[in-house]
Formats: sequence, C-alpha cells, structure tokens
Amino acid sequence: MVKVAHVVSSLQVGGAERFVIDLCEEQKNNHIQPVIVSLGEPGETLEQECRHFNTPAFSYANSLLIKLIKVFVQLRKCDVIHIHTPHALKFICPVLPLLNKKLIYTRHGAAALTGAQWLELHKKSQRYVDAITFVSQEGADNFHQAHGWQSTPSAVIDNGVLIQPIEKGNATASALRVGSVGRMIPLKNQISLLRAASLLPLSVQENLAIHFFGDGECVAHLQNYHKQQAWPVAVTFHGMVGDREQIYSNIDLLVVCSETEGLSMVIIEAMANKIPVIATNVGGNPKLVRNGETGWLFDYDDDEKLAILIQQMNDNRHLVAQLGDKAFNYISDNFSIQAAAKKYATLYEK
Repeated sequence: MVKVAHVVSSLQVGGAERFVIDLCEEQKNNHIQPVIVSLGEPGETLEQECRHFNTPAFSYANSLLIKLIKVFVQLRKCDVIHIHTPHALKFICPVLPLLNKKLIYTRHGAAALTGAQWLELHKKSQRYVDAITFVSQEGADNFHQAHGWQSTPSAVIDNGVLIQPIEKGNATASALRVGSVGRMIPLKNQISLLRAASLLPLSVQENLAIHFFGDGECVAHLQNYHKQQAWPVAVTFHGMVGDREQIYSNIDLLVVCSETEGLSMVIIEAMANKIPVIATNVGGNPKLVRNGETGWLFDYDDDEKLAILIQQMNDNRHLVAQLGDKAFNYISDNFSIQAAAKKYATLYEK
C-alpha cells in the first residue's frame, strides 16, 4: 500500500484544504494510505473533519526549526509527498535534497507568483519535483510563463467533490439567502456583493439575507460597510465554519466575486448541493458555471450586473431550484472526487 503525505499550509477553512480531505477519503478506497501534514497550528477548524473521517492529520506547535524537523521526520515515513500550496513548498524547501521521495506539487490557484522570492523558490525546487499539476489551464499557462518548468511533467487535473447533497429549506418560502464562502481577503472582493446589494430596490433588500462564511483581513471593512448602510438587508458574519452542512443548508444562492480563481472548490461544493452560483467570469469559473444553465457569470467588479442577477433570482424563485438541479447534474457528471483520485494515483505510480 502506497503511503502519501498531503502537505497543506493549514487546516483552516479553504477550498484546497477541503479538497485534500475529500481526496484522502477516496484514496482509502483505492489502496492508498493518506496522511495530512499541516503547517498551521494544532486545533485548527478542519482538524475535526479529519478526525470524523479517521484521516491522520499532523500539526506542530513549535518554533520554525523544530517544526521543520518534525515535518521532515513525518514525510520520511511516506512513499509520496504531495504538496498543495507554494507556501508549503517554501517551508520544506530546505529539506528537499534529503527527502529522496516522489514529490507531486499541485497549484490550486491561478496566480503566477512573480515576486522575487517565488521566482527563486521555484528555480531551486524544480529539480526535486517529479510532476506538477494545476486545477485550471489558466493556472498552468500563468505558471509556465513565469517559471518555465517545461522539462517537468505537468497536467491539469480538475478538482472533485464527494457528491452528498445536504437537505435545505424551500428557497421560495422566505428571504433569498445569498452566501459568500471563503477567505476574506482583497483578492476575493466580497465588498462587491455588499455594493451590489446597495443598488437593489428596497422591496428586494427587504427580502434578502446575506451570509458570510470565513475570516480574514477584510472582515472589519465589510462589517463597517454594512453598518453604514441604512438598509433592511439581513447580513450575518458567521466567521470560520468547518461544518459544510451548516454552510450549505443556510444558503440558496452562492455569489463569488473573486478577481481570479483556479477551479473553485467552493463553487463545486455549492453546485454539488444543488445551489446555483453567480460568479465572476475569471479563471476556472466559466468551466463550472455555465451561463444561464447552472448559474450566471459577470465581469469582475461589475456591481451593477451583479445586482441585476441577484434581483433576477429573487424575482424568479423557481430559477433557484431549476438551476440548482442542473448544477448538481453537471458536477455529478464531470467533477467527482473519484475521477480526480484516479488521475493522482496514476501520477503516484509513475
């Protein structure tokens, strides 16, 4: 049985981290023994989900040097090391020459990472990486343009999700519950959702509830904007929530306002739960959101268009269920965790 160590930056709520947990669960069914090595702190939100699935997860509350030594010892016990973030690659870079293990590097984001430290890191680490994978063609193109790596085997492997729809209320029976899920950082641009809501007619605002799931540097800005509005929109900041049932049972429509995306796990999870999506027309979003079929696309920072789309869903509640069912079918047919696990298993064996 092949033992694989999945290295993540943390076990806070995030799309890549959720994908890794689901991937581990599927790999157990395919004669692979996965463990998760987190570079975050013990007790982070998703550790409980790892325990729920009986997936070993290791994290260490030590100085950087001691943590690096402990991580190195854990990685040496495995046959394959699967790194899921550039920050994780940076952390273990000093011990890469000593590992002598098969190493897979997955870029979940689409950003090229052209800063001097990232250019140097990828120059140093390339010789130790057996294969690099991306979750979108845009991510692959951006990376190769910035860093080269043409001699390193590469592939685009779509993220997948466990298909287990969550029970939720009738979207036609109450306020339209609009959700935003993810890190609250400038790149995610959640303020666009609040600005769009401010453009809606009062009659729509009175029937609108916005739920933010996540945390980050932009929380205070979002909260202040909400407080400054003289509006009836019900806005709830839930903070970091690890329970996917709690998230997706409380929203009827997902809105993603990001400046760039790889292949968003949040979008995939929402669609797998029969929730239609309104998303920016960037990165891998158009691959998931089929305009007018499984949701709607709008240009980045186009608050007026986003407001129109939200009002359209509010005024035509039957579209929520109709597009949600089509979203579920599309994800079930094209983005299962089983397909992703099979492709990664092939890379591990090469």
